[in-house]
Amino acid sequence: MKKIIGVASTLLFVIVLTCSIFVSAAITPNYATNNHEDMSIYYYGYVQCQPSYVEAGKHAARGYIRYRRYNLLGEINADTGRLWTEYGQSPRDSRILSRNHTFTDSIVPNPYKTEFFYDFEWVPDNGSWPFSQPPVIE
Repeated sequence: MKKIIGVASTLLFVIVLTCSIFVSAAITPNYATNNHEDMSIYYYGYVQCQPSYVEAGKHAARGYIRYRRYNLLGEINADTGRLWTEYGQSPRDSRILSRNHTFTDSIVPNPYKTEFFYDFEWVPDNGSWPFSQPPVIE
């Protein structure tokens, strides 16, 4: 009986720990998504950040999404560059800054898959805030 209780307790602990990790990851306002339906040539990208939210001791001042498509030789033949959100005004800026983009894939079957990237420009909690500037496409 003690073994059953011990195994059940351990299993319950693992389940609670796993759920708490997923819940904490799901509640951040800094995230990106890439949606693509089977048999569709469209990819729907979205990124958002909230500069006032502190995540791991940093603020997301802005975020970007990017798509790359390859030809049959594995060479890049379409690249959106970094599609940035606007800059947050300060670490107290509680707005949700977002950017979305619909990317059209090729209709030619290709072993090289279209790639989706995203990231954020992070500023330390007590760091100097970047000057607002126009987004740079890289």
